[in-house]
Amino acid sequence: MRNLPSIRHFPETDTMAIELRPWPEMSDGDKAKAGGEDAGEDLVIHYEPDGEPWRWEIEHAFAHPEHIAAVLSEIRGRAARPA
Repeated sequence: MRNLPSIRHFPETDTMAIELRPWPEMSDGDKAKAGGEDAGEDLVIHYEPDGEPWRWEIEHAFAHPEHIAAVLSEIRGRAARPA
């Protein structure tokens, strides 16, 4: 069974956090130390220790529908891949 992405919105800051996949249980990595990089205006993509995207963080989310569309496209692409 596939794990569904976790999508959370924090209205007080209009920040949307979308976890594309669960943090690996066997990882020695600390989520707080997960690498992240600026990927656009008000967009940070965080990575797991294996280098794959783990979470997209969109600040001022309602002002950036292009980021929301991009992460939804990423989610659809992942869903289409074989498990």
